[in-house]
Amino acid sequence: FFSRQSAPPVRFCRAAVLCLSQESARMANLTPSQTEALNMFREVTAGAREDEAAVQILTSCGWNVEQALQLHWAAGDDHSVPAAAAASSSGALGAPLLRGGGSSDEARGSAGSGSSSSTARDAVTAAAASSSGPVRSLVAWITSGLRRIGATFFSIISTFIFGPGGPRIGGGTTSGAAFSGALAASYGANLQLPRFFEGSFTQALQTAQRELKLLVVFLHSEHARDAQSFCTNVLGNDIVKTMLDEGFVLWGGDIARMEAHHVSQMIHARQYPCFCVLLPASVDEIRVIGAVQGDVQVDATIALLVGCSEEMDSHRSEIVARSAQHVEDRYLREEQDREYQQALEMDKKRQEERAEQERVERETQREAEELRKKEEEEFARFEADRISLDTELKRQAAALGVPGAEATVCIALRLPAGQRAQRKFRPTAPLSEVYVWASCVGYLSENEGRGLEIPKRFMLKTSFPCRDLTEMESTIDDLKLAGSQLVLAEIEDES
Repeated sequence: FFSRQSAPPVRFCRAAVLCLSQESARMANLTPSQTEALNMFREVTAGAREDEAAVQILTSCGWNVEQALQLHWAAGDDHSVPAAAAASSSGALGAPLLRGGGSSDEARGSAGSGSSSSTARDAVTAAAASSSGPVRSLVAWITSGLRRIGATFFSIISTFIFGPGGPRIGGGTTSGAAFSGALAASYGANLQLPRFFEGSFTQALQTAQRELKLLVVFLHSEHARDAQSFCTNVLGNDIVKTMLDEGFVLWGGDIARMEAHHVSQMIHARQYPCFCVLLPASVDEIRVIGAVQGDVQVDATIALLVGCSEEMDSHRSEIVARSAQHVEDRYLREEQDREYQQALEMDKKRQEERAEQERVERETQREAEELRKKEEEEFARFEADRISLDTELKRQAAALGVPGAEATVCIALRLPAGQRAQRKFRPTAPLSEVYVWASCVGYLSENEGRGLEIPKRFMLKTSFPCRDLTEMESTIDDLKLAGSQLVLAEIEDES
């Protein structure tokens, strides 16, 4: 195009600047869902493309992340991370990957070494590009544009052939048998693969923890350069297959699927295929104790599995002891809960007994109070009757007065206590007058101070012969009571 000494035409440079400005404006106008899709594309591709290129390929695929990833891997990328195989197995079984429900941001933070090295390479590349002058930048811009045009064309062809979702391995299921069948269909029907776990990644973790085994995660990408070699030479190896079937729980997934993508983020996968060994130390703690990625050989894989198995044997007793401690703690908590419940029941029973005793005491007190009130009312009524009777008897005594000259008949009266009293009456006086005198004899002036007590109910009788005097209208002469001695007899209550 141009020599190093010459400058590109001004109109052509303005067009380049205008295009870059449009790309920046497009980045600033992304919706939240588009920004999320862009971030996911960056994580899966490890930042292999620039932001403008990533937005371009996502836009051409209608912001379908899976289709954009397939288009990216099919088109190839000059900035992809070189293949590397790395295995790590420290004496502490690696740093915890998840602890207490840690977020993906913490997981990404623990992978700082890989990110810093990539940033350094980008800085060196940028410095070299700036020193080569505007002509080289223009050539790079034209190459990037041609690549975008080719990616758009491939996206249209892929959508036309495979549909909006693009080709996916394993169909619509996540079972281990379907995944193994898809690998065999892609790399040979006679391919003998290890037994993959039937279920989700979470279920595989629970199974490995329950069986005290290590969990091996195999992340596959059909667009990776070493995918076929790994499946046929490594997974198809008899030694690797036997070791995985007998001593590990093997879970596999295609990173084009969301679950496998999340797993790749969690274990910080940078290349595919990715073969990682995890230790589910507890319910909320998972450790990565070894991994190989990219161009992986059989010897490296066997060495990784053997090393992890030896370390697992040394730490299995720790896991068993921790499980036994958990069981003992659970039994202790249950025993404490039972004792607490028994204490609560005893307290409740004592409270009920105390409440019953208080109720009985209140009832007894209420009955005693009612009896006291009743006795007081009866006593008050008795006193009122006595006072009323005394008043009436005093009135009757005052009405009798002193016997007149006509009173010539003397009648004597003997009381129940042996006391005696006498009074003169008229011969024509009725018997009722004698009864009135007998009832108020104690209130007469001549008997004051003698303490005569007269019953409330009484009857007069003759002493000899004994005869009851009940004819109230009969006179003293009629009853022949002159000079006689009468007896006052108390009438007992029938009750």
